[in-house]
Amino acid sequence: MSKKQITQNSIAVLAAFLAVCGINFLYQIRGTSTMLSNSVTAMLMFGAFTYVGAQFLKKAVNARLLVYGAAGGMMFAAFAAWGFSLNYTDTIWNPQVFPAFAALSPFFTICVGAGLRVLAGVSEKKASVKTGTEGIQQKNGAMEAEETDGLTGVHMSEADGPIAYFIAYSFPVREFYWFCFAVLFLSWIPVLLASWPGIFSYDCGWQLAAVADHAWTAHHPILHTAMLWLTRQLGRALTGSNQAGAFIYSLLQMVILSALYADVCLYLRQKKAPKWLWVGALVFLGFHPVNSLMALCATKDSIFTAVFAVFVVQLLRMAEYPEIFFASGRRQILFCVNVFFLYAFRNNGLHTFLFCIPFLLWAFRRYWKKMLLLCVICLGLYGIYTGPVYSALGIQPGDAREMCSVLMQSAARVYNLDYQGLTQEQKEGILAMIDEEGLNTYMSRFADPVKAYFHGSEFAENPTPFLKTWVSVGMTHKKMYIDSFLAGTFGYWYPGNAIEETDKGKDYFEYDCKEFRADVDVTMESKIPVLSEFYRKIGNEASFQKAPVIAATFNLGFYTWLWLFTILVLLYARQWKQLIVMAPFTGYFLTNLLGPVVKMRYHYPFIACMPLMLYLLWRVYKEKKSQAETDF
Repeated sequence: MSKKQITQNSIAVLAAFLAVCGINFLYQIRGTSTMLSNSVTAMLMFGAFTYVGAQFLKKAVNARLLVYGAAGGMMFAAFAAWGFSLNYTDTIWNPQVFPAFAALSPFFTICVGAGLRVLAGVSEKKASVKTGTEGIQQKNGAMEAEETDGLTGVHMSEADGPIAYFIAYSFPVREFYWFCFAVLFLSWIPVLLASWPGIFSYDCGWQLAAVADHAWTAHHPILHTAMLWLTRQLGRALTGSNQAGAFIYSLLQMVILSALYADVCLYLRQKKAPKWLWVGALVFLGFHPVNSLMALCATKDSIFTAVFAVFVVQLLRMAEYPEIFFASGRRQILFCVNVFFLYAFRNNGLHTFLFCIPFLLWAFRRYWKKMLLLCVICLGLYGIYTGPVYSALGIQPGDAREMCSVLMQSAARVYNLDYQGLTQEQKEGILAMIDEEGLNTYMSRFADPVKAYFHGSEFAENPTPFLKTWVSVGMTHKKMYIDSFLAGTFGYWYPGNAIEETDKGKDYFEYDCKEFRADVDVTMESKIPVLSEFYRKIGNEASFQKAPVIAATFNLGFYTWLWLFTILVLLYARQWKQLIVMAPFTGYFLTNLLGPVVKMRYHYPFIACMPLMLYLLWRVYKEKKSQAETDF
């Protein structure tokens, strides 16, 4: 064995040892310091980690791969250590957190580096060849677009499986789209029967009551509220009951989601994605319990997510063939319509689009005038929608408290945990904006109790006094402010057990029809009680946690890590234009971090768009492999 091999193996052994120590540090956070270190599991983990490290170090590790691997490794190690500590101690300042982070970072760096090299390990020489051929690829863009749009040469054989082979060659574009539509719609029929007439939880009662009381506000998207109200009125006109209206709404939402998700599946097939991906996307969107439940849940997040997914597909198409997009008036109109529905079904859809604008202008700088015009048109539609349309319907603006969750939660945390450390002036400044009763109901992971006692209208009129107090308190309680922010968001970025325990069980998804008041309530009358109980346990008891590996597909942090890893891969592969696809995810994620609570439905766009993220990773790998074969 050469000295180089000895050095590589020594590094692998050290990284594996540190990783096991890091996991043990995490156990110490919850007071079980010897639970791992004295176990056979520790030896097995050490052996597996050593093997992974040794395999990675067999090949040369250049500086660029090391930098990207270390950046991702340190980020994921920090998320793991912080999230674990917050989950058990509600703070990141536990003395074991930094040792855990330091010990886990080398192995996480190896894992991220290995992933980058496998998926996008293009050498510097190959990268330069790729750059040189970029112009030729762009010239042939229109021809390739026509080819993929026509679904020619899908590279399928009977060896890929009779079902996939049959689908690939039996359905042209239009028929394949309707095939996907039918599969998706029919896959949700059992869920409709199990939850008959649908899942009317979360904010449905509030939305319907607001319209009934002529107190309609922009707190919830008015288009979604109108859909709930109109279908309810139609049902009452036909049968005189709320149940019929709920059933009509459920069918309408199923149709909308089937139509939009079918476009996602169609896109993957048009781009010649491997059969496991486009067939898997159809199965995932149709049959995974999260998608099944959201398809029948009458919350704004369901339709918004499907619109979001189609928006991502539009960006992919734009990035691949910009000349075709900007030469087509129909495609540009569809873009504007897509953006309109993006903010019409969720208030933070506007902020998501605003975040995307600079990236759109940069990515399509060759067509910056047309791109800028499209952005102006989209913002103009928003202005008309929230201006004259709102005024005509008598829509009142939403309460400013919705934007202040981070502010009020951090102030409430300090008020409860270090009351004596506040000056009298600071106490009065906090109490002037938040009632003491609300401050006493503080919960670190849930802002709604405090939010209910926040004087939103007064803050909107004159925010300066409270902001001054908030800054003043923060200057002397920096750690508490950081803890407050992370405690309210770690469920999004920590792939562990961050599901809130409530009196009703584990709150993953509200599988019920909430009782609000008689004139708007819907009663769940299951036609398949056994299946209904299955979904109830998933939503209200998080029963999926009993199934290893499968449980990860329900975890919000898993999808966040996939998104971040996808960004790293695109950066490492120098896929600059494809990075535009990550902009809406980033903008939406940042708005979620300012929200009052971590909920699966808020993070649902990341879940439903998993097939698209996997497609991006596959595409980078395919291009790397193709380039390697060309160079050879």
